[in-house]
Amino acid sequence: MSISTQRLSELVELYSGIKESFRLVDEKYSLVATEPQLDMPESLNLKKLTYTPKTQEELNAAAELSTAAAILSKQNSVERSYSAKLKSISQKQAEVLSDADMKANESVDAFNAEKEEIARKLVDNGLVFSTIAVKFNDLASQHHIKRMEKISSRVDHRTKLIESEQADAEQLYTESCEALQREKEARIAEALRQLAEAEEKQRIAVEKYNNSLEEKEQKYQASRARAYESAYRARQNTALQNAKLYAELGETGYRDLIQKEKYSICVKQCAALTREEGNALLDFDGFLRTELGSYYSTFVNWVNTALIPA
Repeated sequence: MSISTQRLSELVELYSGIKESFRLVDEKYSLVATEPQLDMPESLNLKKLTYTPKTQEELNAAAELSTAAAILSKQNSVERSYSAKLKSISQKQAEVLSDADMKANESVDAFNAEKEEIARKLVDNGLVFSTIAVKFNDLASQHHIKRMEKISSRVDHRTKLIESEQADAEQLYTESCEALQREKEARIAEALRQLAEAEEKQRIAVEKYNNSLEEKEQKYQASRARAYESAYRARQNTALQNAKLYAELGETGYRDLIQKEKYSICVKQCAALTREEGNALLDFDGFLRTELGSYYSTFVNWVNTALIPA
């Protein structure tokens, strides 16, 4: 019965396990304190954090951005208020001119009506060409001139009030803009202070974290060194005990002890194989023949008698 590729792969893995077990046996019976292989990496390889401080340009941009919305909202409010005030003043100026035109027209109409009334009375009284006609017409003209002067005076007065109101509006607008500029500068300065404070806190936190990693690494290295020293002392002690055993058993007896233990490992790890699988394992290479020595033929016999055929 042929062995499948999958099963053959499993046998290769089993064979590697046997080889590793043999290595541990050789290590166990070594007469020399070999360097221990710690099950601990050489370093924890802890990843440190990197702190990259923001440039002054980046901090300035961030500070301005953080204050832009509030300042823009207030600036828009100032602009709307100033625009509304100018519109109101413009309407008042238009009303003054419109009212002046209306009053002037009324004065002209009154002047013309008065002249017509004078002319009618002069005709009725036969005084059209008398000197009194000139006097009455002069009087009507004077009335018209006084009314126009009054209108002009009223226009001048109202215009001055409007001009004063406009000057106040412009002054208020200028002061509001200047106040906003000062507020903006103060806000940016405060934002920069907070950003710088946050940057410093982050730098300290990163430095503290990296220092803690270095401390952990140092403690780990000290622990690893202690583990290595302990393992090496244990191997020295084992090598000493092995040397005593070697002296008692002699070279042949000591080698037989090792090969017998390796034989036991083979039997234990191959107990679940079929006879065909066991023979396939024997055909892999000459490793078992070399390592088992006189026990190799014993193992071959065990494979062909103890293991059940497929």
